Amino acid sequence: MDGTVEEWEVRLAHGLAEFSRQHPDLLCDVRPLGFRWSVVCSGSPASVDRLARSVPWDPSMVWLDRRSETGARFAYSPHPSEIGLLRRVASLGGFILPPLVGRAGHLRVRFLSAARSSEGLAGREGEARLIARRRLTAAGLRRELDRIAEGPPPLTPRQTEVLLEAVRGGYYEVPRRSTVEEIARRLHLGRSTTEEHLRSAESHVVRSAASLIARAREPSVGEVDPTVHVARYSSELALYVDLVLRGETVTSLRLLRREPRGVGHEHPHLARILAHLRTGREDLRDIPVDPAVGPFEREVLEELRRIPAGETRTYTEIAHRIGRPQAVRAVGNACAHNPIPVLIPCHRVVPAHGGIGNYSAAGGPETKHRLLEREGAHLTDRPEQRRSGSRPRRKGGDPR
Repeated sequence: MDGTVEEWEVRLAHGLAEFSRQHPDLLCDVRPLGFRWSVVCSGSPASVDRLARSVPWDPSMVWLDRRSETGARFAYSPHPSEIGLLRRVASLGGFILPPLVGRAGHLRVRFLSAARSSEGLAGREGEARLIARRRLTAAGLRRELDRIAEGPPPLTPRQTEVLLEAVRGGYYEVPRRSTVEEIARRLHLGRSTTEEHLRSAESHVVRSAASLIARAREPSVGEVDPTVHVARYSSELALYVDLVLRGETVTSLRLLRREPRGVGHEHPHLARILAHLRTGREDLRDIPVDPAVGPFEREVLEELRRIPAGETRTYTEIAHRIGRPQAVRAVGNACAHNPIPVLIPCHRVVPAHGGIGNYSAAGGPETKHRLLEREGAHLTDRPEQRRSGSRPRRKGGDPR
């Protein structure tokens, strides 16, 4: 095969480059999976902790999964500027070689080019810099193909042995043809040890397969509706309302201090939301929403939409209403990670011990207080001002 491999470092204003600027201590391994990208971030435990605690940095983030003390994975829908970059590579006759690598505000892109020499991305993309260009040999092509695959789940030899024995013994068939005790006996291990290895192996395998499952759920190319992104300023909140829609369904809503660039400003749903923020009287429950959350979180968020404006519920009440009275803290976490605030009114959920609790959107408790005040909710006190230098609390309200 006659061609070259080119590696470029590109600095984009949005997407993963912006994310890596916000998290400069993390290294991001990016692999395309259908209409989304699978991103694996690695770094120090402190860096991964900050990522896990942070507010979702972009409405395109689908889920975040803590893989280990030093790594996390999330599914991500690429920004239009990133799609434009990939299209530019394709227009040059290039073939992207995963992984793409994001770090400290830059995205490194490697692609196979059939041309002997070309301008590549020079002068085409903002701040693009050629890192390397080399001729491709047959052995080099094999190495490049090996790098495309993400590889097997990170299992230890013992975890692999236990998992394979469970599969061979029919442990995963319905009905099961084997038990943990029988697997332990065949491997000459203790029951508790076998169970521990089996659970660890299952966890690794399921997490590794999650990206493929997300890809399988994606619609075909012909069924993908275009995404509409609109934003306008709310003087009542002193924040911008940033709305993302697919068709007529809202997939994300953010409250931002700064105006997002390159978005529209008119949509009937956005106009109704702003009217509600002015008067507190607009009924928004008929606006369709599709939050990218798990089954439990969706159950909680559906219950929140039933709370009328001007009323509040406690986290304990929500847990009882969904039939899970012991899941009060999990209800709090679901509220904290609500991707569509205001339309899904997590601001109407307050702690049982008094006060209004925290709030994950910009402005924190003060924004929550303004929302409740506009809707005419009975408030006994104003949110406490956070002391300077104090440790920030977890997103969302206090679930107690």
